[in-house]
Amino acid sequence: MKLTTLILSLSYIFFYGCSGNDEYIEIQVKDVIDVKSTFSDPENPNLVYIWSAPISKAELVPEFEIKDNIFYFSPLEVGAYEITLNIETDSGKEIAVEKFNYLAMDFIAKSEKKYKPSTFPSKELRQKKNIEKPYYTVQVYAKPVKNEAINESNKLFDFGFEDVYIEEYMHNGTMFWRVRTGFFNTKIKAEKHKEKISKALKIKVNDLWAVNVK
Repeated sequence: MKLTTLILSLSYIFFYGCSGNDEYIEIQVKDVIDVKSTFSDPENPNLVYIWSAPISKAELVPEFEIKDNIFYFSPLEVGAYEITLNIETDSGKEIAVEKFNYLAMDFIAKSEKKYKPSTFPSKELRQKKNIEKPYYTVQVYAKPVKNEAINESNKLFDFGFEDVYIEEYMHNGTMFWRVRTGFFNTKIKAEKHKEKISKALKIKVNDLWAVNVK
């Protein structure tokens, strides 16, 4: 069994096998945690990372985003959370499975945190591009199942699209996960982005929405 390494931010290193580990990393509620895999296979440089939604023992699903094969999430309630990562070749062959376990607590003193809190990529990108609300983004999908939204966001990353993120949205008592991409200061730029996505994913332009986020 090949050992891999999970690096939580830059300060906490934790070794585990492909079958996972039952130990928990203590994190603070509302902190943004970045989860990285250092698994590598020189013979398969184009690895595909398929992340599962972080599910707590109480079946709670916190806010999360995925960018550049890094998983970001922020627990909103106390409890244990498990994240599973399936690593496949570009031909679909599974070569590794990693499990990451976290225990969210109400408070952890800054001096006792064994990790560095991160920032969601979507927020970081807005700050970097100096984009404040209102702005335009392109909504590609709205899925009632979170794992479906993750799979669709992975497709966008595979096609080279950046600024991809997932948002939760409650509609008539049903939770949806919206897959969106891009931050634009004009609707015209968002419409051009829609055309690029349409060509890459081979879906109708009219099935994509240029959304004004206020």
